[in-house]
Amino acid sequence: MAYKEINPGFWEFEKDGDFIEGVLIQVQKGVGANDSMLYSIEGSEGEVENVWGSAILDQRMSLVKVSEKVKITYKGLGEAKGGHKAPKIFKVEVDREDLPKF
Repeated sequence: MAYKEINPGFWEFEKDGDFIEGVLIQVQKGVGANDSMLYSIEGSEGEVENVWGSAILDQRMSLVKVSEKVKITYKGLGEAKGGHKAPKIFKVEVDREDLPKF
């Protein structure tokens, strides 16, 4: 048996269309100084990347179950409102056979 070191990194998105894809293997709540959500995604090569949550991403990821294949795409910044910073917009897709077909 050969062991492989696990050294997760953090997904860095910069431009509209950047994405990460893989199996959701862990969801952690209340992580770091901002009590953020942290999602761990295992890619097809066995690499693990962590994704920090945000209000919009957390809302969308709440529908994804651990062990499901997920694709998160960064869609750029939304409109800043009420003195707040512009929100980061994400599209979340799940590879799930039991989803209803419309």
